Amino acid sequence: MKQRSSEDEHKDIDADVEEFASLAVLQQASDGWSYQLIAILTLVLPIVGVLVAGVQIWNRTWTWLDLGLFLVMYLWAVLGIELGFHRYLTHRSLKTSNWLRKFFIISGCMAAHGQPIWWCAIHRRHHQYSDHHGDPHSPNLHGEGFLGTIRGGWHSHIGWMFEPKCTAAYATHFTKDLLGDRSLLCLDRHYVIWVLLGLAIPAVAGGVLSQSIYGAWTGLIWGGLVRIFCDQHALWWGIVTVCHRFGYRTFQSNDKSTNHWLIAILFLGDGWHNNHHAFPSSARVGHFWWEYDPTWSVIKLLKLLGMVWEVKVPSAESIDQKRIGSPPT
Repeated sequence: MKQRSSEDEHKDIDADVEEFASLAVLQQASDGWSYQLIAILTLVLPIVGVLVAGVQIWNRTWTWLDLGLFLVMYLWAVLGIELGFHRYLTHRSLKTSNWLRKFFIISGCMAAHGQPIWWCAIHRRHHQYSDHHGDPHSPNLHGEGFLGTIRGGWHSHIGWMFEPKCTAAYATHFTKDLLGDRSLLCLDRHYVIWVLLGLAIPAVAGGVLSQSIYGAWTGLIWGGLVRIFCDQHALWWGIVTVCHRFGYRTFQSNDKSTNHWLIAILFLGDGWHNNHHAFPSSARVGHFWWEYDPTWSVIKLLKLLGMVWEVKVPSAESIDQKRIGSPPT
């Protein structure tokens, strides 16, 4: 059988991208003023919150309650993205009850990363064309050298969100299985409500625990806006940018994905990104004892309690077959 050249593969990708352009598209940040407004607000308001928090730090008016609300809400929202949006909804690596999946999807919406169906479609598109033409946010398609690195880093971190061809989700192609789920469509349609819920919870908690209006205000700032800023940039800078440029590679994958310990800490395990691209349907991302995967620990606990089942993990043989070297110890 004649081996296909890299040029032939790129032609096929170009044809796919042209075909997707004719499909019905579910887009965020590019379809209508309402989506653009939501996108702008979820980008700009967290920055305002960080500036306000910076003033509080300078004036030493922050409290341990503010920090506690930040940490709780950060872990809650990131787990919603990583377990709910990513491993469950996008890659179908486990099954769970209807109420628990709603909880994790709503939790993921509180991170303000975009509607769940849009998010899943973008991520599946990323996996299909990872670091090749058609990848919506690769940092590796913008030239060589220092300028190429800067352009690629800007695109993968923020720039892609202002390009309609990149924010196009092509949901009828990539998430056809999700579009028939009425329960999910209802959650998706009320995305803004869940984002506001993620702001209201720390505000109410701060007010009640401090018994003051000022405590509600700082709870909104730290547990709401500062937390959204950090969970957004942990994903955009960490997973999308760093984990496709810096780190080590243990497994064969058709891209430049890498593993990075710091990003794994910040995003609850997903920093073992080369592992994930090698085994995308696996509910476990850290495959060695030193690759701690907090989300996998949560999944194991839920499985022990009978709250999740049919949890997918690669076999030892599959792991050995894809190994390209010994990871750092």
